[in-house]
Amino acid sequence: MKKQSDPRFSDKTKLRKKAEEQLKKKPFKNQSLASETDILQSIHELQVHQIELEMQNEELMRAKESAELAERKYTELYESAPSGYLTLSKEGDILELNNSAARMLDKERSKLINNRFALFISEETKELFAHFFDRVLKSHKKESCEAVLKTSGNNPVQINIDGINSKDKEFCLLTMVDITKSKEAEKSMFQLKVAHEAIEFKQNFLANISHEMRTPLTGILGMIDIFEQTELTQTQQEYFETLKHSSENLREIINQVLDYSKIEAGKVKLKPTLFSIKGLLSETKKLYKGSVKPGINFSTRTDPKIPASIYADENRIRQVIHNLVSNALKFTKKGSVVLSSQLLSPKPVSKQVMIKIAVTDTGIGIPVGLRDKLFVPFSQIDDKDTRKYEGTGLGLSICKELVILLGGEIGVISEYHKGSTFWFVFPALIKSETQGITKTVNQPGKSSLNNKNNHKQHLNILFAEDKDVNQKVISLLLTSMGHMVTIANNGKQALNIYKPDKFDLILMDIQMPVMDGITATKKLKEKFEHLPPIVGLSANAFEGDREKYMILGMDEYLTKPFNIEEFIKLMTKIRN
Repeated sequence: MKKQSDPRFSDKTKLRKKAEEQLKKKPFKNQSLASETDILQSIHELQVHQIELEMQNEELMRAKESAELAERKYTELYESAPSGYLTLSKEGDILELNNSAARMLDKERSKLINNRFALFISEETKELFAHFFDRVLKSHKKESCEAVLKTSGNNPVQINIDGINSKDKEFCLLTMVDITKSKEAEKSMFQLKVAHEAIEFKQNFLANISHEMRTPLTGILGMIDIFEQTELTQTQQEYFETLKHSSENLREIINQVLDYSKIEAGKVKLKPTLFSIKGLLSETKKLYKGSVKPGINFSTRTDPKIPASIYADENRIRQVIHNLVSNALKFTKKGSVVLSSQLLSPKPVSKQVMIKIAVTDTGIGIPVGLRDKLFVPFSQIDDKDTRKYEGTGLGLSICKELVILLGGEIGVISEYHKGSTFWFVFPALIKSETQGITKTVNQPGKSSLNNKNNHKQHLNILFAEDKDVNQKVISLLLTSMGHMVTIANNGKQALNIYKPDKFDLILMDIQMPVMDGITATKKLKEKFEHLPPIVGLSANAFEGDREKYMILGMDEYLTKPFNIEEFIKLMTKIRN
């Protein structure tokens, strides 16, 4: 195949003639040297020059296309940028702006040209902008300020403005960034911080108030326990019952306020254990047996389909049950109160069942219009000036939060003047008695009651407490049970008094002068290899206090005030 020649070099004859004509006009000095070789050389040079011109022309065309492309890209970026760009005259009039700037100013772009930019600044930030613009005109460096734009709607736009003057000071360039959302987020974070600080303050306040209230309450309830063991006349017995009832109510109020505060702060954590629903209901019946008013029949019913052992948070379920039963007994004058349980999922999936607990009474009932208030904190269904029934209004709201925490739901069915049924449903796992149970085994060097004392009825107790009232009341309480008590006024005295094999139990108050209970406990465990159980005592009753003090060295923990039953229960737990 014949190779096609370049058209720029195909017509050599014409080039030759052109070169010959140029030679005739400007002949060589030595005409004889103007040979055919010289003519061909001239033709070659012309060809090279022509190619160079054509290449330069192509480069110019490419450069022009690149410039146009760059200009288009710049324009696209300028117009589509999220930031607003404006060019202002030195008088402050808008000469040019992009789409984002027009959108922030909430007007059509064409209607903004030649308008004074300051007219769109809100009154509260107009003076701030004026100072900013004056700095821009007088400076060659970037200046910044925050301002608020007026818009046609009710939602002002908060902006951050950066400005810089041109070199000839004939105009200036502004960049606007919408910071409305970031400011709202900043405000929300500030509000969240304030709320968190308020909750922390409330927690600390309640902790201090609780501690101060529980200290004298320890004396009151302790003396009540002691009086209960003495012979009283009928009149004295009536006085005693009133005193005991009022004190128990006071303790319940303190506990409810603390419980709600813990729930509100998100500090309540579930602690599931293996337990029996039948046993829990039976225990509840025994607990309320003495407080059921004459004319009321209090009974329990357990669904036989419920597994013998379930895995859930027994303490929180017990707390809800006690609150519902207590309310039912309070609002029922005659008839019955029935505590029942029901298995809602007879064919458990993944070893999980749903259990329903209900408390049905023949009490006063609840009007339809007031039922929505039942689970609202601090609400009462009777008028505040004509209230017949005492209480904080926190009980049912605490129940609701605890049931939600358990993963269930709570509700009520009621007929005014005929009675109510309060119910709650919660999930539980089915486990055998050997699953999910961790038993504490005493290790060598750990605190424990010696085997010889396992069945000992009377204990030698070292009691460290700094407050005189608590010393007297708790000592009387313990000695009335047949125990021997040695008192230490602080942790340092307890450390000096303790002798190996002399004491069977140490009750150690947490907060004491000279040396606190935690420090004294650590020093005792450093000094002695074998110690009796050390039980921490404190009026602190917040979630996690027991765990915290046990991590710090205590073997067990009791919240003041405590009664004889609570002390016996603790000793049984330690011995087991």
